[in-house]
Amino acid sequence: MENDNLIPTTSNIINVNEDTFMNEVIEVSKTMPVIVDFWAPWCEPCKTLTPLLEEAVKDYGKDLILAKIDIDKNQNVATQLRIQSIPTIYTFFEGKVVDGFQGSKSRNEIVEFVKKSASLCGPGQEVEDLILSAKEFIEKRDWNRSLEISQKILQKDPENQTGFGNLIRSMIGLDKFNETKELIDNLAPEIKDSKPVEEAISLLETSEKAFKAKGSIEDLEKKLQKEPDNLDYLLQMAIALFGIGQIEDSFEMLLKSIKIDKEWNEQAARKQLLEFFSSAGIEAEETIIARKKLATLLFS
Repeated sequence: MENDNLIPTTSNIINVNEDTFMNEVIEVSKTMPVIVDFWAPWCEPCKTLTPLLEEAVKDYGKDLILAKIDIDKNQNVATQLRIQSIPTIYTFFEGKVVDGFQGSKSRNEIVEFVKKSASLCGPGQEVEDLILSAKEFIEKRDWNRSLEISQKILQKDPENQTGFGNLIRSMIGLDKFNETKELIDNLAPEIKDSKPVEEAISLLETSEKAFKAKGSIEDLEKKLQKEPDNLDYLLQMAIALFGIGQIEDSFEMLLKSIKIDKEWNEQAARKQLLEFFSSAGIEAEETIIARKKLATLLFS
């Protein structure tokens, strides 16, 4: 039998034959999805479908393989897999067929099929690395970098829930409240209701309130000079300071208020401090320090 030319169109698009099918498809599919395009030169629908498949898979890099096999030259494979008509498309994963279709499909249907196949082994190491990187920048409150990385995550994995959660946190951090609300309104229900996204959305109201309070700092400073222990002024100043990024000073204001009267206004200062812990990040240095001080105040 004539050996197929195994020169790939791109790094993740290859030609296979009876000799290479086991290694290039079955074995490879044990670690990543492999879409197999069963075609023949005389098949007119194949001439339309194959380019659509190639276009859809090329952006997935090493996370997904498209293997093309000419059934005229490789009839044993076609017989073993009971290929009765072409084009036939199968997705192999973990060594077996897990999805597929026969006949023509629209461009959008092909894109969705490829996306579904690519998702079988999760977001991939590159996306995991990006998620870790975004987390680091969020903790540092470098919102521009975390926004940029979150966008890269969603380019590679458009339904990544953590990616959307990080994107929302970053937009809130950059005071893009209207854009954030628009984004949230357009999220699919399964993404909007996911834990990472719900947690990020919960920060919106608190952060917007802090942003709006920024303009009152000068007036509050004058009031606190006259009444340094006024609990209402301390709370307002804490919110305003948080709005301009003075996280540590904001926490200290609230801790001072709790020390004066922890029960004031139904524990308003403690509740506000807990909200700010979530907004600043539970693992942020300022949060860790303030949590220890809060525990001392509450249990002393």
